[in-house]
Amino acid sequence: MRRLAVLILAGLAGPVMALPQSVREPEGLRIYSPGQFGEVAETPSRIAGSREEMNRGRNTAIGPSVQEQAADAVARAGLACAVAEAAIIGRTRDGGPLIEIDCVEGGGVIIADSDPLQVTDCLDLAPDTGQAGRRQRIVSACRLPGNAGLAERARSGRD
Repeated sequence: MRRLAVLILAGLAGPVMALPQSVREPEGLRIYSPGQFGEVAETPSRIAGSREEMNRGRNTAIGPSVQEQAADAVARAGLACAVAEAAIIGRTRDGGPLIEIDCVEGGGVIIADSDPLQVTDCLDLAPDTGQAGRRQRIVSACRLPGNAGLAERARSGRD
């Protein structure tokens, strides 16, 4: 019983000892604003919600390069193509990359890295009519230097 009484008293005395009134504050150490430190942020990019500020100091994960993604997509598609140049030209609806690839052997393809993998030859695309903008939803032509104009050259070769 005596033990129980000591535990109860210790339990009640602990919070009383931790009250702020019981702690003495040294004279002259009250800080009311950050200016008292002599440090005031004046840089415009230090806005709390800015993307730069939110990502400052983070080590971002570096994903595979576009060339590696293209080589991986070509291998999974089973194409006979050595990647000469590659560029991500958009995203699929599920967030996968839309990769345009220029092959060393000639010709080029656009691969939608989704499930299932979708491959389109640059020769199968209609020529761009000039109506496509930066936020276009339809890929109408290949744009890499090695692929640009493949469809027109193939059509003119047939005539």
